Amino acid sequence: MKKVRVIKEFISKKELDILNKWSLNNFRENPHYYMSANMDYDDPGSRVTTRLANNIDHIDENVFINYPKVAYNIRDRIRAKFNLWNQDHPPSFVDGIVNGIGIRDGYIFKHIDPIYIPETHTVHCNIISQKSDSGGVTIIEGKEYDIDSGDLLCYAVSDVEHEVTITRGSTNRIIWVFGFCVSSIKMEEMFWYD
Repeated sequence: MKKVRVIKEFISKKELDILNKWSLNNFRENPHYYMSANMDYDDPGSRVTTRLANNIDHIDENVFINYPKVAYNIRDRIRAKFNLWNQDHPPSFVDGIVNGIGIRDGYIFKHIDPIYIPETHTVHCNIISQKSDSGGVTIIEGKEYDIDSGDLLCYAVSDVEHEVTITRGSTNRIIWVFGFCVSSIKMEEMFWYD
């Protein structure tokens, strides 16, 4: 079964602008919402994320982030597109959403994400809302996915090795990750059809 799906132009330019503005303002005004992604061996702080440590449940820790309404609308559009209404999200994702910012040149090393809920697959549906000046290409099992801002890239992060090439330039790479813990049956439905 294939485990990657790309949907072009999943969100509008207006939605991209709102997500980017929120990301940069929120990072400036609420830096305590972000932690180092620790995914760059050479510069562990080059990427920051609202994702909590894998073993932390945001509800147990009383961590809540007031993401922009458009982020929730996009999450629900993804749920509707793939009929994910009854699928859980990773507990380290506040409301199933993560905002990540590349604050300087850096990369994400090759890795596989954990399975959070037994008998599910961890699936991320990513939208790059702002690309860096160069680089920042997602590589999944050796294949490059150089998606455009606004495209949706969904893949089973608990099943496939993935990484991101080094970003360069003065433009921050901004990504939105919508995470789901998906049953095997739902995985087939998500990735079987184009």
